Amino acid sequence: MRDLINFIFKNIHWLFFFLLVFISSFLIINNNEFQRSKYLAFKTEIIGKGHLVSSYVNSYLGLRETNQKLIRQITEQESLIQKLQQQLAELSVTMKTPTFIDDSARFEKYEFIAARVINNNVSGVENLIMLDKGSNQGVENDMGVFSLEGIVGRVIHTSPNFSVVISLLNPKFRPSCKVVGDNSFGPLIWKERDPRYAYLEELPRHVVFHIGDTVVTSGYSTVFPEGVPVGVITSSEKQTNDNFNSVKVKLFTNFITLKEVFIVKMNNKEEVQELENTFETNVE
Repeated sequence: MRDLINFIFKNIHWLFFFLLVFISSFLIINNNEFQRSKYLAFKTEIIGKGHLVSSYVNSYLGLRETNQKLIRQITEQESLIQKLQQQLAELSVTMKTPTFIDDSARFEKYEFIAARVINNNVSGVENLIMLDKGSNQGVENDMGVFSLEGIVGRVIHTSPNFSVVISLLNPKFRPSCKVVGDNSFGPLIWKERDPRYAYLEELPRHVVFHIGDTVVTSGYSTVFPEGVPVGVITSSEKQTNDNFNSVKVKLFTNFITLKEVFIVKMNNKEEVQELENTFETNVE
């Protein structure tokens, strides 16, 4: 104990110096937007590299399970291709132009960046996800993220090689979604600490929804294209406001096993946002 006290007194000037450096850095970062953004980018980069190493180790250990999953997906895709080919043959007999051509044209204004999940939290109240792609790969804030199964989240921060995504399992992220067939839309909100379910709210009271109805993105934003799968309705209930209904949605995306995702880039996003801002200004 005496040696520790002697050491502290002997080096107190250095301890005081490092304390002042820490306090100065803290004040600079918290009171200057530029320095704060640089600090966040540096922090994201360092944390991202650590999660990337951990992800590689876990991926290596889980190669057998991953291969089995890929085999199942390939089998399912082959079956789907066979069904689509059969439907195409049937359509070509009765129609000159298949109707789904118009649907595929909706995605021409989007680009997709493949990314890997290197850190994911599903047990918190406001969950975030980290990806192994950043600004060097073309990722920007407010880009949508989805998996082969369904919607995942939205990019909120990028560093040169990594990005942070606000997960669908976060009540602050409320994407606009709709019920297929009726086209009634509203915000999708995660309210329970269960990664399997969310709630689609502000739906018209007079519309009847059925268990098993499919929910997809509405396309009423620059984050997601229209029609990205979300989940299926499992139950319906009235909201506090009697004019609206709320439906419970079982999500397609399995956030617990989430590994591979796609980041959505809208090519004419700036043009759309400029038009929206002009419209809002004229209305006011």
